[in-house]
Amino acid sequence: MSHTIEKLRAAPDEDLIRLHDQLAESTVAGVAYYLDELRRRDQARAIRTSHRLTFASFVLSALNAVVAVVAVVIAVQA
Repeated sequence: MSHTIEKLRAAPDEDLIRLHDQLAESTVAGVAYYLDELRRRDQARAIRTSHRLTFASFVLSALNAVVAVVAVVIAVQA
């Protein structure tokens, strides 16, 4: 059973998981199946790491702005 791209993209995640699990009971998985899952997990880890790095960069930039303002205030008063 195959779906059109439109129906496939419109289907909720729960439906796709249920359909996958039904087909998985009578399907033999090849090596690519496991490699794809490992690749997906690597990508998810990379995305999480990228988000953490982005947040840290934002915090450091904000802190740098505060320090710059303090430096200007001190320089003006001196």
